[in-house]
Amino acid sequence: MKTALLAFVIVSTSLVPVFGCTTAFGQVDASTAMADQMNRETQQRADESERRDEQQREDEQNKAFAAFSDRAAASVDDGIVIANTKQPKISVVKAGKVQSGAKVSITCSNKNAVIYYTATGWTPTTSSRRYTVPFSINTTTLVQAIAVAPRLSPSSITRANYTFKAPAIPVFPLSLTDDGVLHAGTRLHLVTSSTVSGNDANVGDKLSLKLDQDVKLGNTVMIPKGTPVDATITKVDQPWFKGTPGDLLFTVHSLTVNGITVPLKGGERLLGADHYTRVGIGVGVLMITVVGEIPFLLMHGDEAVIQLGMRFTVGVATDTPLKPSTLASTSKL
Repeated sequence: MKTALLAFVIVSTSLVPVFGCTTAFGQVDASTAMADQMNRETQQRADESERRDEQQREDEQNKAFAAFSDRAAASVDDGIVIANTKQPKISVVKAGKVQSGAKVSITCSNKNAVIYYTATGWTPTTSSRRYTVPFSINTTTLVQAIAVAPRLSPSSITRANYTFKAPAIPVFPLSLTDDGVLHAGTRLHLVTSSTVSGNDANVGDKLSLKLDQDVKLGNTVMIPKGTPVDATITKVDQPWFKGTPGDLLFTVHSLTVNGITVPLKGGERLLGADHYTRVGIGVGVLMITVVGEIPFLLMHGDEAVIQLGMRFTVGVATDTPLKPSTLASTSKL
């Protein structure tokens, strides 16, 4: 009995350190895993912080670039002068009466400058017709042009107003193909049917427009001239200091005839006249008032006014089948 008890004690005593060591190893493994987890979390926080810092730096760079672009577009901001593309030149520079068919060419002295122009009274933008070759003028018109060169803000507008004794050229009817579909991309002629002043207009107001031509299928008028067109004013800016003119923009949506809606896309912009000129000096531009006695900073540009009878074109947005109607008038070509 004593021998058995002694053997049990010896075995138990010898196992204690073994189990004790096993527990100690488990504790060490747990501590190591915990330390690794903490290191990973610390690294993740550091990585996340670095990403936030990088994103912040990128956002600041983007804001700085946007601010520069805004200054460039405005030409002058808080007294900082930004270089502008030089003002384009129109070949027939003398406004007034000219011979019908006179050729007009437009040039800009800035290398790689792109010229955009209108001959309808609307303000040219980078969405206007791009000048490539000289064009003829055959009716009373206001030609306006801007130039845009790389890394420079757009030029000021060059204007030339031409008048003719001859009456305005009429807009001819649009003839549909035999399928009777008004296809996407087809240009429709529109005309303003009221006068709108920037002082009286608000964003969201409807602008009164009408179709300026018949749309015909054979001898049948599918959409008569004078059909109202849905359009909305999208921007109204009042004249401001530094000679800044008023600004009006509108977007054309659709027209409806005999229960058929024709989606349209397009619109125009109209700036009032400014009262300053730009003179290039090195890489900068000096703003000078036309009327020297009036301080430039206090001088306002003119109000933007859309006149009755201003013409322009828009595109048909989607293919639209047109059905004959007994209400449509007929006429001979």
